[in-house]
Amino acid sequence: MTLRTTLTSMLIMLILVSIASCNITRNVPEGKYLLKSNKLDLPKKTKVDEDELRNVIRQRPNHRALEFRVKGKVFGIRTKLRVYNSIDSTKAAEDRKRRFKRYRKVNRRRLDRQKRINDRRIERALDKGKTTYKPKDIQLKDTVNPKSTLRNKIKYEFGEPPKILDTTTVKVSREQLELFLEKKGYFNAKVRSEINDSIKKKTAVVTYIIEPNELYYVDSMYLVTSNSVVEAAYEKYLKEGNNVLETPFRYDTEKLGDMRKSLSSFMRNKSLYGFRESYVNYEVDTIGKGTQIHVALKISERKVDDKDGLDSKPFDYTKVNKVYFHLKDTFQYDGNFYKEQILERGASLSAFDDIPTFDTMRYDSYDGNNAQFRTATFLYNEKLTVSAELLEFQNYLEENNYYKGEYVSQSYSRLLQTGLFQSVQYEIIENEDYSIDVHYYLVPQKKQRFSFEPKGTHSNSFLGVAASVNYINKNLFHGGERLKVSFSGGFESQPPVFDDNQEETALNEEARSFNTIEFGPSVMLDVPGLFPVKLSKLSKRQNPHTTYSIAYNFQMRPEFDRQVLQLNYLWKFYDVFRTQVFTVSIPFIGGVQFVSIRNMTDDFINRLEEQNDLFLENAYSNQSIWKDLKVSYQWTNQEIRESDFLFSYRADFDMAGMLVSLLTQNQPENEEGYKEFVGLRYSQFIRLDNEFRLHHFLENENSMNYRLQIGGGLPIGNNGPNLPFDYSFSAGGSNDNRGFRARSLGPGTYKYYLDTNRTVTEIADIRLGGSVEYRFRITDLIKGAVFSDFGNIWTVNEDENRVGGQISKDFYKELSLSGGLGLRFDLSFLILRFDFGIPLRNPALPKGAQWIFQDSDPYIQEGKDIWGKGSDGEYLYKDLMPNPFQPQFHIGIGYPF
Repeated sequence: MTLRTTLTSMLIMLILVSIASCNITRNVPEGKYLLKSNKLDLPKKTKVDEDELRNVIRQRPNHRALEFRVKGKVFGIRTKLRVYNSIDSTKAAEDRKRRFKRYRKVNRRRLDRQKRINDRRIERALDKGKTTYKPKDIQLKDTVNPKSTLRNKIKYEFGEPPKILDTTTVKVSREQLELFLEKKGYFNAKVRSEINDSIKKKTAVVTYIIEPNELYYVDSMYLVTSNSVVEAAYEKYLKEGNNVLETPFRYDTEKLGDMRKSLSSFMRNKSLYGFRESYVNYEVDTIGKGTQIHVALKISERKVDDKDGLDSKPFDYTKVNKVYFHLKDTFQYDGNFYKEQILERGASLSAFDDIPTFDTMRYDSYDGNNAQFRTATFLYNEKLTVSAELLEFQNYLEENNYYKGEYVSQSYSRLLQTGLFQSVQYEIIENEDYSIDVHYYLVPQKKQRFSFEPKGTHSNSFLGVAASVNYINKNLFHGGERLKVSFSGGFESQPPVFDDNQEETALNEEARSFNTIEFGPSVMLDVPGLFPVKLSKLSKRQNPHTTYSIAYNFQMRPEFDRQVLQLNYLWKFYDVFRTQVFTVSIPFIGGVQFVSIRNMTDDFINRLEEQNDLFLENAYSNQSIWKDLKVSYQWTNQEIRESDFLFSYRADFDMAGMLVSLLTQNQPENEEGYKEFVGLRYSQFIRLDNEFRLHHFLENENSMNYRLQIGGGLPIGNNGPNLPFDYSFSAGGSNDNRGFRARSLGPGTYKYYLDTNRTVTEIADIRLGGSVEYRFRITDLIKGAVFSDFGNIWTVNEDENRVGGQISKDFYKELSLSGGLGLRFDLSFLILRFDFGIPLRNPALPKGAQWIFQDSDPYIQEGKDIWGKGSDGEYLYKDLMPNPFQPQFHIGIGYPF
C-alpha cells in the first residue's frame, strides 16, 4: 500500500469517526426535544397496513440510512443528521459572509471594467458621428442567492436539521389517522397519543394508540340509473371489468375509487362517449344496520355544451362518422405557397399561425376482401408528405366503426411512433346523432439529417473512443421508410489473447494504449409492414415492420485482422405502446454472417499450434453463419406508470446451418474435416439466451435492481466442439461479475492459475448469472451503489485443455460470488460509472480455499506441487500464480443493467 493510499484511508476514517461521534441533540434548543421515533399501538386483528398508517403521520423523525425494524423498534444510522451536526453553523455562516464579500468585490471590479469599456465605445461612436452605441453588459456574481460553499452544501443540502417535536403536528396526525381509518371502514375509530420524553437525552418518542372499534362491511351495492344502455354496459362490467367489488366486502374508499376509475374506462371502451369518473357517485347508507352498509352507485346525467348553456344528453352507443388527417406543411409544394395560396385569397399568415391546407383527397382501401372501415379524408397542400395508407394504418378510430376510449390514446401513440411528425394533436367533435368526427393535426418533421456522434466505449472493461457519421432519412419514399447510412470507427484497448502469466503487467500495458483499430460502414432500411404485403392487408394490432440491414466491420488487432460482413432481413411486430417487440428472421436469408481472420502474426500462429486446442482453433477460424431462424422477444411493463416495479424480459433464439447442411450433405469435407458452402466453412448450432430484469423504485431516488441471465447453445455437426466466437458466452467484467476481470471467469472449475498456456479471454456455451444492486442518491450529480454478482459459464463438450469446464449436475456448486461498491456520475448526456468489485467466492480454487475468508494453504499447495522450487530454492508459484481474490476496478458507461 502506498503512502498516498494510506493517508487517504486515514483521512476517510477520521471523517467517519468524527461524524459518528457527534451528539445528535447538539443543535436541539433548550426545552425542546428531538423526535426520536413514532410508534403505533395497534391491535393485531386490525386490517390496516402499518406502513400506510405511518405515511399518514405528519411529522417524521430524521432519515436513517439502512433503516429496519425489529419488534417495533427502529434501527439505522441518522447519517444526514450527524453530518448536519458535524459542521459548525457559525463557521458555515462565516463562509457565506466571506463569499458575499468576495462577490461584491468581484462585482465592483467588473462594473469598473464595464464602465471603462462603455466609455471607450461612447467615445468611438461620437468620433464617427453616431448617436447610438452597443453597450457592454458584463454578468455579475449573484449576491442575492450566491453559490453555496462546500461547507454549506454539505451541511444544508446533504445534511438534515434535527426534527424538533411539534405537539400541534401530533394533534393533526391524530385527526389524519382517524380520517384514514374511517376511509378504511373503521367509522368509529379513535386515536390518542402519548409522548415519552427524556429531559436528559433531549429526545421524545410519540406513541399513537389506535382503537379501531368495529369494521364496516358493504353487504349490498346496486346501480341507480334510468338509462338502459348504461345498465346493460354495467352488467357487462360486473362480468368482464377490472377492480369489480363483490359483496360482501369491507368498506374502503380507495378500492371504491379504483372501481369508479375502472368503470368509467370500461364504459368509454363500450362506446359510451364522454363517460367520465365524475358521473359515478356513491351513496352510503349506514342507518340501523349495525356494521352492514348499503352502497348505491349512482350515474349522473350527462351534460354537454349547448348554445344556451349546458343541456342533458343521455349516454348511448357512439360511432365514428368521419376521420380527417390535416397535414399542415408545404414540404411537397412546388412554388411560392405564401404568394400563390395565401395572398391570392386575401389572407395573411404570421410566423406562429398553423399552415392552412387547400387540397383534399378521399382514401378508401376496400377491395372486396379486406376490412371496410379503412377510409379517411386527407387535407394537404399539393402533394401528400406521408402516404395515406400509412397514416390510416395508425388510426384505430375507424369510420363507421364504434368508438372506444382506448383507441384515442392508441392512435395518438402510433402516430408519434412513426417518428415523422414534430407535433401530433387530435380533436373529437361530437355530432347530435351520437356520432363523432375525428381530426388529426399533423406537423411533419424534416425528413433528412446528418449527424456526427462521438462516444466513449468500454469493451472488455477497457475504455476506448469511437465516432460515427450518419445520414438518416425518415421518410425515404413517403411511406415511413427509414434509411440510416453510417460509417463508424474507433480505437480500443484489447487484452492479448494469450496470458503471459504476468497478468497485471500485460493488462495494464494494454489498457494504457489503443492497440485496436475498428471501422466499417452500415446501411439499414426499416419499412412499415411486412414487405411485400400491403399495409391494408395487415392487422393494425400487429404494427409490423420489415428491416433490411448490411454491415461491414474491420478490426485490426496486434495478433490478427478480423473482418465481419453481416446481412439481415427481419420482420418486427410491436404492440400498440411498444412494450412488446417480437422479431423473426426470414429463413436462410434472414441472417447471414461471414467472418474472416487474416494476417495472423507468426507468434500467434505458433501459440495456436502449440496449444493444439480445437476449441481455440474453432474460435479463431474463418467461417460463415446462415441462420435458419432468428427469433427475439422483448417485454416490459413500463406502460404501468403508477407501479413502483419495472420488469423486463428478453429472449433470443438462433438456429443456424441446418438448411445448409441439407444442401451440402453429399459434398466432401475439406482438409480440416469440415464442409463448406460458397467457399467458406459454415457454422451449425442452436442457441437460446434469456434475461430477466426487475427494478423496484423506492423513495428519494433509491432503488433495488435485480437481473438474472440464463443462456445456452448446442454446437452441432459441422460447427466444431464449441459455439462460434460471436455467439459464445463469457463472464466477468464491468457489466457482468464485477469481482473478476472482463471475460476471465470460468469455465466451470477450470484451474486457470495452473495453466501456463491459458488465454486472457475465456468463452463457453452455457451461462448462468445474476446481480443484485442497491442504488441510492448522494447528490443530484452523484449516485452510489452496493452490488453483488454471481454466475459462471460452462462448455457443452469436454475440453481437455480446460479440465473442469464442462457442465455437470453439480453446476450450482460452481457459481462464483462477488460484491462491491460503485459510484455513478449523472452528466445528463451520459452516465459515467466506477465500480470496485471483490471476488468473494472463486469456484476454480480447491475445496477449503474457495471463499475469501478461508485458508489459502490448499491453493498454495497446488502451486507448490505443480512447479516446485527453482534453482535458488524458492518456490516458483509466487511468480506464476495470480492473486485469486484480486479486487477489480471497472470503468463503464451507463448502468450495468
